[in-house]
Amino acid sequence: MDELFRTIHSFLSTFGCIINGTLIYAVLTRSPRQIKNYGLIIINFAITDFFICFLNFIVMQRLIACGYSIVYISLGPCSYFSSEICFGFYVSMLHFYTHSIWLLIFSFTYRYYVLFHAKTVTRLKVQIIILLIYIPSLFQLVNVVQNHTTGDIAKRILEEKHPEIEIPSIRMLSANPHIFDFSVLYVIIHVVGLSIPLTLAIVFLRYKTIKKLETIGNAKSAKSKRLQLQLMKALTFQAIIPIFYIIGGFCYPIQHFKQIKSDIPQYMMYCIFLLVPILNPISSFIFVGPYRNFILSKVKDTKYKMTSYTDRSATLI
Repeated sequence: MDELFRTIHSFLSTFGCIINGTLIYAVLTRSPRQIKNYGLIIINFAITDFFICFLNFIVMQRLIACGYSIVYISLGPCSYFSSEICFGFYVSMLHFYTHSIWLLIFSFTYRYYVLFHAKTVTRLKVQIIILLIYIPSLFQLVNVVQNHTTGDIAKRILEEKHPEIEIPSIRMLSANPHIFDFSVLYVIIHVVGLSIPLTLAIVFLRYKTIKKLETIGNAKSAKSKRLQLQLMKALTFQAIIPIFYIIGGFCYPIQHFKQIKSDIPQYMMYCIFLLVPILNPISSFIFVGPYRNFILSKVKDTKYKMTSYTDRSATLI
């Protein structure tokens, strides 16, 4: 099971890094003037999601419910060093996850404000707001990294609650001794709890924004209105994405209440979470015209080069 888990995480993490790196390049080189400021939010999304995928590859976390404790087994390359390093990378990954949620909230709020107040938001203001919404995630990072147990204590918790699990190297083990500690509850509320009202709020804002777009009429150029609609489609798709946090979050209570007598929930939480930083950039490439055209042009260029190479090879033969 460990090897299958590593394979899945390696594939998803690598794909996530590639697609987010591509989006960063597309935003920097292909953003039209009408969405330049909003491009700052998209590029922050892409950078955040890139680091989630990268850190996930380094950690490859397996989460095991041990009563009211949580034990982590790190199956990624970080396990060659120490449990402290693995846990440090892990909490860094978590804080990028929560920052991504706040960016999604800001994305919808930004579009809503621009449409309803007919004002643009300066790049400086966008940068300041992004910095401000990063504070809750930074607080989470600082708080959680100081409240964990590694090594021998994590091993003892695992042996007591799950004697059937083969104990790996102590370098791979870390733990949160009690889920009701403030630092652990803060993460749960931040990642899973915030996703529920976020999804409901975005559905409401989407409804209001679509209604506003329908009444704009000729107030905006056809191109500007088309770009606005493309962005709304992307954001609507992204509004569904936080549901994966809720689904992944159920892996813990399933273990805790022993609803499924299988090791699969121990591996699945972060596999499900990892879909979020992959689907985010895909939504931009599908629904935002300039970025979609960028991808299509690259695909056409690749096909042309392959066809030219095949023709030359056939001629030589």
